[in-house]
Amino acid sequence: MQLGKAGLERRKLSFVMMAVAILLLSGLALAAVNERAYRNNRTRETGVQADILAASVTAALAFDDRKAAQGYIDALSVNPQLQSATIYDLRGRVFASFSRGGEAAAPPPPSASPASTRWIRGGRLQIVRPVSENGTVLGRVFLSTVPEPLQVTFARHGGASLLVVMSLLFMALLGRAYRALDRRAAELARVNEDLRRAALERERAEEALLQAQKMEALGQLTGGIAHDFNNLLQAMQGGFDLIRRAPEDGKRVARLAEVGLQAAERGHKLTSQLLAFSRASQLQLKPLVVSEVVEGMSSLLSSTVGPMVEVRLDLDSAPIPVLADPTQLEMAVLNLAVNARDAMAEGGVLTVSLKPVEVRGDPELEDDTYLELCIADNGPGMDPEVRARAFEPFFTTKGVGHGTGLGLAQVYAMARQSGGTARIASEPGQGTTVSLMLRQARDVDPAPPPEPTPADRVPQGVTLKRVLVVDDDAEVRSLLGELLRALGHKVTEAPDGPTALRLLEGAAPDVMLADFAMPGMNGAELATAALARWPRLPIVFASGYADIAQLEASVGNGASIIRKPFTLETLNAAIERAGAR
Repeated sequence: MQLGKAGLERRKLSFVMMAVAILLLSGLALAAVNERAYRNNRTRETGVQADILAASVTAALAFDDRKAAQGYIDALSVNPQLQSATIYDLRGRVFASFSRGGEAAAPPPPSASPASTRWIRGGRLQIVRPVSENGTVLGRVFLSTVPEPLQVTFARHGGASLLVVMSLLFMALLGRAYRALDRRAAELARVNEDLRRAALERERAEEALLQAQKMEALGQLTGGIAHDFNNLLQAMQGGFDLIRRAPEDGKRVARLAEVGLQAAERGHKLTSQLLAFSRASQLQLKPLVVSEVVEGMSSLLSSTVGPMVEVRLDLDSAPIPVLADPTQLEMAVLNLAVNARDAMAEGGVLTVSLKPVEVRGDPELEDDTYLELCIADNGPGMDPEVRARAFEPFFTTKGVGHGTGLGLAQVYAMARQSGGTARIASEPGQGTTVSLMLRQARDVDPAPPPEPTPADRVPQGVTLKRVLVVDDDAEVRSLLGELLRALGHKVTEAPDGPTALRLLEGAAPDVMLADFAMPGMNGAELATAALARWPRLPIVFASGYADIAQLEASVGNGASIIRKPFTLETLNAAIERAGAR
């Protein structure tokens, strides 16, 4: 913006400079025209005097009457414009003359000069005229004018002179302004470059801090998540202990196995949420039902705030779809829950509520139907100064090392990018309520629950296959082998990629089941090497890797991927589907 302003100023100066130059040239042209007219007029007047003198002294030269000739010369002395006047005889000798100020008579012009000559010499006008009678030259007359002082010339060209002087002055001032503008433009360019570098550095720093804020939130989750996982492990370990003590009790074993499967499923949901939070991603808006999102993370909220805080959900039953990024929305709710927990150091109640709101005439929001998501606590509240700055990036009331000041700023940014806004209602001693106004998604229906895929259905029949299982974890590899053998498949096991390639040399299986994250040669590298030799080999990846997009980028979109942990039915369906290709 500043550089553009400097360019505009430069163009204005250029126009002014051009106008001044035109004025200067006009003044000089006017002065030249006036001076030419003045000199022509003076030459004409002096020439007339020379012609009259030449005609008058003809008889004096013919009869050698010097006294008469001097009389004619003296008559010219009354003209103040004449410096000197001289009459020469045929031999070029002075016949009569006068000189103003004691100046000697001018020498005669060269004999080769034309019969009538006029020229300017030494700043004065000098004219020679022949004296003749009946075609016979008797001599010459010579007139020289007084030189004109410079100030008289300037006085005569007063207007033009003033115009020229003012133009030169303006050009000097404009030249100085040009140099100042060049210095300013150079300085602005340096400042703009510094600002650009500073903006890039700040952007990188903010991105790093935003990711660090996510990691901080994960760190705050650690205690609650560890508590939940310990409960899950306790359920599974206790069940296995009971099964080991009484394996013959089929009903009891089945019930305990179901408890273990439910615990594993709960653990899978927790890890899925943690992986989503840890992944850096851009905002991807899509229709979703907020009540389903909040209900899906209720256990995560409870484990986050801890046993001292009671979580209450007051969710509107109407499935109103809004446009939002589900991961960012979950992150926003989690951030607000963490803030509420920190505000209620002695414990309290965290309430998450939903209600539709019709907005009309709001200065910040367009008229429409919005879903208001409120996260309220009964903590100490905020004073007006803190409340006014709460959404500012890097503003925090927490101590050093306990917050980046980006949590509420991220919540506000998410709400604004989703077409809504975020607001805070709080008074000292009255608790705090943060409201997310999320705009209703028009002309779309919330995504229905996905239909069970072939990987989720229990197959009606099992086609026996030869399966090569590749996993660096011995326990997981052994368990996968047992699961596949229980389904009737023939299994070969390999602890790493090189071993798997050697086994493939001996006898290619119907399907290769491989882990992705393995030391040395990972699953993608193994798949690349195997497909180079056996391009029709079906490959299934079984991975707990966080970023499926990166896995697909490594092995292609056609890769068959199942996420750990998975059920026996999911495993068998993936093997069947891969083997049928």
